[in-house]
Amino acid sequence: MANIRFRLAKPSDAKQIAYVHLHIRDKYDQGFFAQVNYSFLKQYYKVMLNDPNEVIVCAEDENGLIVGFSSGSLDVSKQMKSMRDNKFSFLWPLFTSAISNPKLIKAAIDRFKSTKGESNNHYVSSKGARGEYWGWLPNRKDPEAAISMNDMFMSIMKTLGVKDLFIEVDTINKQIFKFHKITSLNFNYLRIFEFYYYMYILP
Repeated sequence: MANIRFRLAKPSDAKQIAYVHLHIRDKYDQGFFAQVNYSFLKQYYKVMLNDPNEVIVCAEDENGLIVGFSSGSLDVSKQMKSMRDNKFSFLWPLFTSAISNPKLIKAAIDRFKSTKGESNNHYVSSKGARGEYWGWLPNRKDPEAAISMNDMFMSIMKTLGVKDLFIEVDTINKQIFKFHKITSLNFNYLRIFEFYYYMYILP
């Protein structure tokens, strides 16, 4: 493992975390968040990092560059409310993203409706604690550090009182799904629509 240190992310890290998330699509280009631009991702993490229920552990190299992160929420319902409360801040980033991909408008509206239970599509768990993204810059590969970072995220969630942690993995992302299935004995999953919906039981 390279000279990497882990720490909790702070609001000023939004730009760097968005940059990492943007470049995840170099290896994995499916889903809504793989289609939006840097401006949208930056606004998303600005909102998330100001949500008191959000937990983001980041990996930082010796130069202070964030090379990976693992994120989640202690309360999905409050997270969804935070997104709704900040909906207007996403309009311009969404518009600039949709210039090259107009279908994003409909996808964004449907996702917004889902935060209020008004959509037939199910994107994320609707209550309790939720694990979100686990990403690492493709050009800075360090599997050992990436796993250690995610382990730290899990440990923090457990320390904060989380017993059941729900996470979604897209069905095409079989490598990550297989990793979770192999490495955790306390693991249950269910396939729903385009993703695997699974739960960690933190003893």
